[in-house]
Amino acid sequence: MSKPVALHVVWLRNDLRAYDNAALFHAVTAANNDADSAVLAVFVATAASWQQHHMSTIKQDFIRQRVRQLTVELAEQGVAMLALEANHYQDCRPVFAKLSALGMVALYSQPEYELREQQRDRQITADLQAAGVAVHWYDRQCVMPPGSILTQSGDTYKVFTPFKRNWLARLQQLGVRCYPRVRAEKFYDVSAIGEQLALPAMQNGDNSAAAWPVAEQQILEQMRQFCQQQVADYQRTRDFPEQAGTSGLSAYLAIGVISAQQCVNRLQLEAAVTLEQDKSGASVWLSELIWREFYKHILVAYPDLIKHNPFQADTAAIRWSNSKTLFDAWCQGKTGYPIVDAAMRQLNQTGWMHNRLRMITASFLVKDLHIDWRWGEQYFMSRLIDGDFAANNGGWQWAASTGTDAAPYFRIFNPVTQSERFDPAGNFIRRYLPELAKQSAKTIHWPHNKGTPAEYWPAVVDHNDARKITLALFAEVKKPNA
Repeated sequence: MSKPVALHVVWLRNDLRAYDNAALFHAVTAANNDADSAVLAVFVATAASWQQHHMSTIKQDFIRQRVRQLTVELAEQGVAMLALEANHYQDCRPVFAKLSALGMVALYSQPEYELREQQRDRQITADLQAAGVAVHWYDRQCVMPPGSILTQSGDTYKVFTPFKRNWLARLQQLGVRCYPRVRAEKFYDVSAIGEQLALPAMQNGDNSAAAWPVAEQQILEQMRQFCQQQVADYQRTRDFPEQAGTSGLSAYLAIGVISAQQCVNRLQLEAAVTLEQDKSGASVWLSELIWREFYKHILVAYPDLIKHNPFQADTAAIRWSNSKTLFDAWCQGKTGYPIVDAAMRQLNQTGWMHNRLRMITASFLVKDLHIDWRWGEQYFMSRLIDGDFAANNGGWQWAASTGTDAAPYFRIFNPVTQSERFDPAGNFIRRYLPELAKQSAKTIHWPHNKGTPAEYWPAVVDHNDARKITLALFAEVKKPNA
């Protein structure tokens, strides 16, 4: 009678990659050291929980397509994968209990930072440890994990610049490590257990993410080419939505097709000469990666943010107007402000929005329409292919002046001057607002001076009047106690 196989299970979530995957690396290494062991990768889709978190349908499809591709890629490395369909996060618990009964000796995974996910992981860890299963967590969401970058007094940084300074010092001190691709010596036959896990195979998505490649090698090549050929111009081109001046990697970072460690490592390899030069393209792109980590550190240190509370508590008292009519106009791209409307069309049509436009549209919703930033935060999550709670929350609170980094509430973007500066010829606007295609570069940013064109719609608010109202709303909650 053959000895049962000892299973080393890799639970994949937002680390959907074969390269630089610490959990996969350690699982394969351990299994290869024991002739009676094998590796099994597991992914569990949880559509109901995704919907509760307002995950966009395009991101859900993107994940499903990537998991199918990863199943093929892992098989080439000798690793079998089970992709299962559940409803809620809690449905994962019986899956791992069953795997424990079927011979799992160790679980390997990367932690998630949100509250419900942490609660799920604690429960499953306790269950498995009680059953004698070893549980290994490898925190690789950030180059510098939350809790590793602290002030001299041991607190989490609340302002980005000193956080970045400390982060860079630690990078110079520690460097960055990327795990190599590994191959398992024994391929596990999943057909023996698939029917015993009480969950069906993962379903197909709606194909809404079909325009986004999901092959890992292709994305790694995209990152390499960006660092080699485009990053030098990043500082000059990144704010102009008409140009392809950004890396286009945010969606892949959000679900872990590539890691931040790989990005930093590649940047060091390809742009070492300019990386330490202030305001170089390479150093500015690195700053964007550090911003991503800053918001994740903040999220872990201040879990109330997950409950949609503002970082600056006094701003919870702001009396937003919250006009449903104005909100719908913003969502549909019908505000009468061309750069705002074109940006919202881009989001609704493609599932992605240029970062400069995210700032402009967020500022407009909060400080021109006086709508609670949480409405916009949720809408973005429901549409973005690269939706990430920490980054989305951090960006919205920055724009709304309710968050970290001491952003002054009197910083209010003028959507017309922003449009003139960052889409000077109006080409981006014309791409998404064909009704303004005949407008000149001079008139397209504000086509209302001689009456609103028949093909367009009037401005829903006057920016100057709205600005005054915003200043009064914030002054009311910021005034010192009498």
